[in-house]
Amino acid sequence: MKKQLVLFLAIGILFLFVQSFSPEPPIEDVFPEEITSILKTSCYECHFTGASSDKALKAVNFDNWDEYRTTKQIGLLSDIGKVTEERKMPPGKYLDNKPDAELSDTQIKQLAEWTQQEADKLMQGN
Repeated sequence: MKKQLVLFLAIGILFLFVQSFSPEPPIEDVFPEEITSILKTSCYECHFTGASSDKALKAVNFDNWDEYRTTKQIGLLSDIGKVTEERKMPPGKYLDNKPDAELSDTQIKQLAEWTQQEADKLMQGN
């Protein structure tokens, strides 16, 4: 019985340890599902806590989205819409290594529409 308890505790600790280094931030509750899917595929590798690019994290850290002031969120939404529509994000160097991260025209349209709608909602509530 004691061996089983120790084994159970060891597995639980290992699970928690592995979860703490998970590369995917818990953002499912923050953005709509279709937007989360796009962001996970094309943005999160550089724009979440634990990413190696300080420059990308300074631009936007999706892991900290709820910590940003409303005015900051509105500005970021505008920036996200603009850089994706101009195909500046994800950057070409990143796409050279991760071609599946390239945004389709449909995804760009979805992001542009969502960022505008979300910014409008935030402005009305601000």
